[in-house]
Amino acid sequence: MKHVIRLLAATVSLALTAVLLALGVSPAAAAPLSAGRAAPEGHGTCTATTPGSKLARQGAAWTCMKERPVTAGDLARIRARTAAVPGVAAAPRDGGGDPGDSPEALCASKKQQDVVSNRHAYCARHGILYTLENRAGGTIGTAELLVTARSAPDPNSVKWQENIAVFAGVYTNVSAVRLALSSSCTSCIPGPPAWGGGAIELRAGEENQTGHLSYETTTRGGGERSRSMIAYQSQTESPDADYPVISYGQWAGPSVACDGQVGNTPGCIVTEDLARVTLSKSQYGAAAVAYEWAQNNLSDNNAMGAAKRPLTRDGDEKRADSRRYYTCKAPPKPFVADPTVVDDECDEFPFARTRQGGTIGSMCSEIIPRYVGGGTWRVDVVRDEPVAPCIRGHVPSGENQNAGRSLGRQVQSERILQGEAYQVVITP
Repeated sequence: MKHVIRLLAATVSLALTAVLLALGVSPAAAAPLSAGRAAPEGHGTCTATTPGSKLARQGAAWTCMKERPVTAGDLARIRARTAAVPGVAAAPRDGGGDPGDSPEALCASKKQQDVVSNRHAYCARHGILYTLENRAGGTIGTAELLVTARSAPDPNSVKWQENIAVFAGVYTNVSAVRLALSSSCTSCIPGPPAWGGGAIELRAGEENQTGHLSYETTTRGGGERSRSMIAYQSQTESPDADYPVISYGQWAGPSVACDGQVGNTPGCIVTEDLARVTLSKSQYGAAAVAYEWAQNNLSDNNAMGAAKRPLTRDGDEKRADSRRYYTCKAPPKPFVADPTVVDDECDEFPFARTRQGGTIGSMCSEIIPRYVGGGTWRVDVVRDEPVAPCIRGHVPSGENQNAGRSLGRQVQSERILQGEAYQVVITP
């Protein structure tokens, strides 16, 4: 089938072509809007059919495309598809992961929004209702589609890919739909169209998971963070005996941020979510237990390092050394190792590489986390300061150092810029 191709607005980032095969006739050229006929209000973007054409003889005066909400039925189909495909859960990040973080799981989210994301993944969802309207504005034919674009941008790469899924819902007086997709975006370079530039054909109830779209940011090493805004635009085209009938629609998509300032390589994350450092007690022992105690017991009602009171990264090593000195070594109450803790080290929270760190140690509460078996910990309070803004933990050297290395790795994987806020999540 020959497709009519038109240049769309420069801000368009994903072009979607849906070809309605109600009659199975190949189109040749676009028909002008018929004079003296006004598009029906409230029916989305509409285009007039050609007088005397097959669609017109069937009573269709307009073809219309409008957005429809993502339904519970749509989400059930996505969940069923996700469960049937092995290996779709997210690979655990340093410190542990949650399968709910995967792009596939985000597509099935019950959140009432088109784009659902976390720092490392997104799913853009859009429901389309294609209708045939008569002269009175009555609907005589419909086709429901759901398009999802899911991706997990690589924090260590300037390239990322979207996996495209298309779900066909209920059709009424419509036999099939053909779809072709291409993409573009701001501050990045798009790859080739999905399906090799061809089209897929879907009938009612069918689905297709084989499409891919790709992107490459223009940011390189040393480059400041840039934001790539992805948008979506649809072009619906129905065969109409003599002329194709084209309707247009567009919608907003995700925002992906890329920089060359963190670590040794540039990389990308999704921008709408607070950075998160995750440390598990099973991996980092007394260190993670100490941070959790600090979040639950320091004087402020909002846990330090939590989403409502995040920490702020300061990666300057000289300032970090100074903060460690003030918290752990400075008089009048320098840290003294406890003989009951093997290779005891002073572990501070807030961290030395944050703007919140560096409080004089005499103002900090001092604790000893002790493992009592069966996954259970006890925290002994050596010194309790009533309004302490910090803690000093007696932590074995290996656990302290491993937690610090994990923090450093996650600064890069989360692409936490200098001066950027992040939360600390402690897991079992």
